[in-house]
Amino acid sequence: MEQAAVNLLWSLQLWQVLRGTGVAHGVICPGSRSGPLAVAATLTPGIIRHTGIDERSAAFLGLGLIRGTGSPVAVLTTSGSAVAHLLPACSEADLGGLPLILLTADRPPHLKHCGANQTAPQENFLLACVRRMVQLPLPGTTAFPMEQVQEALAAAHGPHRHGGVQAPGPIHVNQPFAEPLHTNKAQLQAVQRQWLARQVDSAVTPVPTIPPPSAACAPPFPDWNQPGLIVAGPYRGHDLATYRQHVRQLVGRTGWPVLADPCSGLRGLADLPVVSGYDLLLTNPRTVPTPGRILRLGPCSPSRRLLAWLETAAAVQVQVCEQDQRLWDPLGRIRWRSGDGLAALVAQLGPGQPSAAAIALQQGWQSRQHRLQQWLDHQLRTSPVTEPWLAWAIPRWLDQQPPTTVLLANSSPVRDWESFARHRVPHHLTCFRGVSGIDGTLSLAAGLAMASGAAQRTVLVSGDLALLHDSNGWLWRRQLQACDASLLVVLIDNGGGGIFEQLPIRNGGFSMEELFTMPQNVDQPALAAAHGVPSQTLSHPRQLRWALEQGSRQARRHGMALLHCPTHAQRDHRQRQQLRAAWLAHDAAPLETGECLGHDDGSAATSHASPT
Repeated sequence: MEQAAVNLLWSLQLWQVLRGTGVAHGVICPGSRSGPLAVAATLTPGIIRHTGIDERSAAFLGLGLIRGTGSPVAVLTTSGSAVAHLLPACSEADLGGLPLILLTADRPPHLKHCGANQTAPQENFLLACVRRMVQLPLPGTTAFPMEQVQEALAAAHGPHRHGGVQAPGPIHVNQPFAEPLHTNKAQLQAVQRQWLARQVDSAVTPVPTIPPPSAACAPPFPDWNQPGLIVAGPYRGHDLATYRQHVRQLVGRTGWPVLADPCSGLRGLADLPVVSGYDLLLTNPRTVPTPGRILRLGPCSPSRRLLAWLETAAAVQVQVCEQDQRLWDPLGRIRWRSGDGLAALVAQLGPGQPSAAAIALQQGWQSRQHRLQQWLDHQLRTSPVTEPWLAWAIPRWLDQQPPTTVLLANSSPVRDWESFARHRVPHHLTCFRGVSGIDGTLSLAAGLAMASGAAQRTVLVSGDLALLHDSNGWLWRRQLQACDASLLVVLIDNGGGGIFEQLPIRNGGFSMEELFTMPQNVDQPALAAAHGVPSQTLSHPRQLRWALEQGSRQARRHGMALLHCPTHAQRDHRQRQQLRAAWLAHDAAPLETGECLGHDDGSAATSHASPT
């Protein structure tokens, strides 16, 4: 059999193993050396293919697909510098515990380190981030290394010991190919016949899983009757419905309130005592009730005030992560932690009802939450278009919509939603805060939208530099349109890196714009239009509801749409400062006559000890 046919048969076997481990999406980048793997993907039943010219963008699309589907995704590139473009997404997959399968084609070993074209030590490019790097042999020189590939795929899924801890994550499969690479039509048909004959009496071998570690020891506070608090960080599991139910069980037994990150998956649940305004409430931490115990779920939120409060709190702190045994404790305050998920902890709960002290602490936090929300509504109702106002106003529109997937970009959007957003209806809010970069923002959102398909629309809230940094993400529009998916991009255009206005950098001794904010003279609506993406510009707060609904209709029709929201970074920052100072003064003042500590509709605060 000629080498081209051997290459294709070998590639079919590799894709079959991938399919057996749950890979349903393959993101394919162009290249000659990777041709056998690309063709094999088209011949493998059950593989949904996405094609993109930018390897960095393609890898981030894969991450969005993983977050949206909960299943591993394979990204295929050719050799050389193409592999280097995978590193940003690979590092995010590493810290985010996402099973990203990176398939890279390579030159034969005898062409490496001798000046041959398009060769590089690419097998070493991703080593710092992957759970496994598998260097496969040249097809035809040995039998297909089934066990080696399966073991690597099991490592991507987890549980797996990596650096002494357990976590799913990316793997790198580097596949060299010898020429000739490409089959002609007759060879292709012969390979297909031979491959089909092999499959008649053989089933796909499922990838074995590595047994999980033994159950963790009991936490140091088995007395759940004591007053405590739950701090829920960004959710990184793959079964949000079950996770929410476990939180309900925990709160129903303990009565503990929940300080919920915007991306925790818990905001908007009416049957939980959720506190969403903790970032503002902790402007004066002496006014909030003090718990004796704190249960932290997952990684910490980015709120500096919350982190400072947790660092100095006298409470006993424990942590539970969803299938991730790595240490997520930059504060050094965790006394006990488990990576086996909340289910194992809930299983240890004994019967009983929340204590009176626990209910009193819950009501104390909720009362302050309700007072804050009433005050914020009063302050922001007449605001111009600013970043804090958008974080307050967009969730109010979402509460009137069907369930929506929302991606909050890093930098300002995710921080403003932490401080000013409140949801009365649960939506799928997510973020990618592993390495907290602005890489791949638009492609991540496109991957989430493709995962949702026509069933659920997707909204991206992004700053202008993050969107520009991944402008090749607009190229996914046609594929979104083809699969009936829709993505509405809400662009907060504050004239550069507005996040730097929130840091003590500006001192007049240098050009802030040149070194930090770096405003770019790019017409973002025109750039979107060049990719066939319709857009509109928000010029007045009263237009927001209409603009969001119009943008949603355009996104359903065209695959993508842009809502351009011009703001001013310095004015936005002044509003944040003024709101914090005004809340501090208001919080310290006695209640005014008629002021209510209950819900916005005037009802009193309600205990959530036994959610229904």
